[in-house]
Amino acid sequence: MMTSRYKIRDKKYLGIVRKEPCLICGKESEAHHIMYAEPRGVALKVGDNWTVPVCHEHHMSIHHYGNEKKWWIFQGVDPIEWAEKKWREYNEARQK
Repeated sequence: MMTSRYKIRDKKYLGIVRKEPCLICGKESEAHHIMYAEPRGVALKVGDNWTVPVCHEHHMSIHHYGNEKKWWIFQGVDPIEWAEKKWREYNEARQK
């Protein structure tokens, strides 16, 4: 896991994540910040590098469930793995 004093903010990358299908159902998605991916301050999101695509319904479900890590386990999806892979691919493409 990457940690930094400054959170990564990248609007272009968020747009790319939003174009991906929901990791749960495949519908049109929103970019969800994985809340447990890195240390964060009160009311601060994690960096944009820790986002995954989820539809609005699943996005609301994550926030209402209360324990995001457990929610993902119940879905059988590892959002950290997806986010790390996508961020790596994005940065490799930018360097070409």
